[in-house]
Amino acid sequence: MAEAAPTARSLQERLGRVYHQPVDVGSWTNKRITVNYRVPLEQLDQLLPWCVTPEEIEDTGDGMLSMCACDFTVTRFGPVPLPPVHTNEMLCRISATVPKDGEQKRAYYTLRSDTSSKVLGLLGGHFSHFRKATSSFDRVDNDETYALECEAEDDLCGGALTASLNSVSDECPDSTVFDNVTEATDFVLELDGSCGYNFTKDKLSFQNIEYPEWDVSFCHDFSLSSSLLDYLAETYDLDMTFDCTLYMADVDQAWNRSWLYDPHEATGELTDGPQPTEPVIEGK
Repeated sequence: MAEAAPTARSLQERLGRVYHQPVDVGSWTNKRITVNYRVPLEQLDQLLPWCVTPEEIEDTGDGMLSMCACDFTVTRFGPVPLPPVHTNEMLCRISATVPKDGEQKRAYYTLRSDTSSKVLGLLGGHFSHFRKATSSFDRVDNDETYALECEAEDDLCGGALTASLNSVSDECPDSTVFDNVTEATDFVLELDGSCGYNFTKDKLSFQNIEYPEWDVSFCHDFSLSSSLLDYLAETYDLDMTFDCTLYMADVDQAWNRSWLYDPHEATGELTDGPQPTEPVIEGK
């Protein structure tokens, strides 16, 4: 008899911690490349808690599982400017919706985020919903190539991405279901924010993200290896179909503070009308 796949809880508690983010964080992104795969909605459901719903791409019956590789500099915690803290990052995410303030918010749900910064790994590993861990990285960044290689302590989480910058354009790849780069950007990137879920407390976290006007293109020539994507595909029997790879550069963003809240109450807001939406802060 085949062994049952681990539950979403056991996998994600292995991958990292989810908690409050008590301050806003400002950052500047040098480059970000997001590789996107279509996966049937019912298969993505296996990876998500009950109160997080995979978002459907148009009427395809598919959702989106993505691996993001980027490097950015954190410039501010709360109102306080900081000496620049640079980090290389790889992040595995699912496009989803969550209940918040009486409506469904479009967000990405993070399964795992690796950072090269010990400061961000420590703070983000305890005060965010990104399931962040500190890992070793190598980066190549020149006029022709952008590459990140992550060597994580957990052998489930290593990976590498290499992209040819000469292949970046607005031309649609044959693989995508989107009609143009604007449609792809709107679905994958132009979201209300990010989200996470604490299984122990049965609480959600939703974080508004302030986006700038950005210039996104397709990247046509790249390679990606990911131990986590391979594990998810094999363990949960995911039918992953490559859709597209999106490229952006020189982006300012603000990641607003977030507090864990009761998804039962948030779901009730959707059915019973508006209710008070003060965040529940532990120990208050």
